[in-house]
Amino acid sequence: MRRGPRHPIHFSLLMALIAGLGLASGCAFTSSRHLPGDIPLSPSSLYVPGSPGPEPVLAEDHQAPSVEGQVLTLAQCIEVALERNPETRESWQRARSAAAGVGEARSAYMPSVDLTAGADRADTVSLDSREDTGAHDTVDAWFGVRYLLFDGGARSARLKGAEADLLAADFQHNAKLQDVALRVEEAYYQLLAAREFERVAEETVRQAKYHVELARARHDCGLVSKSDVLKAETEKADADLKLVQARSRVRIARGNLANVMGLRPSEAFDVAEIPKGPHQREIEDINRLMAEAARQRPELRAAISSIESSRARVKAAKADYWPEITLNTGYGRRDRSFITDRDEWSVGIGLNLRLFDGLKREYAIRRAKSDLAETRARYERLLRGIELEVWTAYSKLIEAGQAIEAALALVKSAEESARVAEGKYKNGTASIIEVTDAQTARTAARVRLVQARLDWYTALARLERAVGRILVKDKIKAVFGENRY
Repeated sequence: MRRGPRHPIHFSLLMALIAGLGLASGCAFTSSRHLPGDIPLSPSSLYVPGSPGPEPVLAEDHQAPSVEGQVLTLAQCIEVALERNPETRESWQRARSAAAGVGEARSAYMPSVDLTAGADRADTVSLDSREDTGAHDTVDAWFGVRYLLFDGGARSARLKGAEADLLAADFQHNAKLQDVALRVEEAYYQLLAAREFERVAEETVRQAKYHVELARARHDCGLVSKSDVLKAETEKADADLKLVQARSRVRIARGNLANVMGLRPSEAFDVAEIPKGPHQREIEDINRLMAEAARQRPELRAAISSIESSRARVKAAKADYWPEITLNTGYGRRDRSFITDRDEWSVGIGLNLRLFDGLKREYAIRRAKSDLAETRARYERLLRGIELEVWTAYSKLIEAGQAIEAALALVKSAEESARVAEGKYKNGTASIIEVTDAQTARTAARVRLVQARLDWYTALARLERAVGRILVKDKIKAVFGENRY
């Protein structure tokens, strides 16, 4: 360390060094809208590693268009949800926060520049002579630059940890987008099924009304007793009640879909129909599906990134045993008057080595290693859970396909049974009870078919989510056709 009065040559060299370090420091400043590392471009966009893109668009920078009065396809509902559901913005902001953490870790590679100034008045007393030398003023201003030359790899470890945390946040954002897309699909199918239930209820009301008219006509002709009319009217009242419930179910389902899309439940919009008959396809090999899930599920990739972050923290904890070596430079003025005239400068190397800290570093290493073991166990637990999720969704899709075939046969049988019972009643060879029983069975069969179709579409969406491809539009189009997207 050297400190002394201003010298023309030394002062020029010192100021050149300070200017160079200051310029390097200035390069570290970035716009508040540009964050280090790759992040999704918007709350509704997936994170794709290494893909450059345009300026990120903040959610508050634009207002999504209204869907009032529109008829939306499933793809449009998902698009609106990804843009307007607050959960996607929440996960996106977490990714931006993690990106800012990367910038914070990188800043450790830049020099620190400080400007200090002060003024004080003091009265110095000599201990030897006990004489008062008199009060005097001191004014100083100091400009210093400090640069860390060596820290045993702590900066590097912290930067790698921050980058791994960013990667984990990016993949967690992808997982949130897929979760929202799945919930939109489920709510969309629930709304379509509710409308089908409403149509079944309306048809049941029409059939019940016809049976009342038929019973009254036969009663007027003296062919049946009044009990037949009462029985038919009871069935008609029950059908009216179920129609009221079905219409309420439609309103609730539309409100649920609007909520998932990030809209008010009162938003007035409609949804497009999808094919009545699901496109049956050959089910892929289950082992291949589980392997694809292990590669594609963003939760697993986020867990892998968390493992890398934990490894980096172990390395950073170990680096605390190394000394820190810093380069320190400074220039300033100090004098006893307000206008200072005495220059001072310094250039030196600093060494800082902690000899004892109460075993804090040792415990930090142990904690970091335990955290690493925990993240590895969490990854394995998550992998086993995803494999089970794929297996369950795969089984449910097979079950739903077989249930549709059984429901179609049930509807066909119930329709024929109801037609025969009505014919017999007209001919006087069957009672009104047989007719209403047949009508109830036909309604139940139609409801079972609607539910089976809903279960099939829902099972397919859950299998896509379990594998990690729910937002891969090309594969969805291959199954459903262009009308879905």
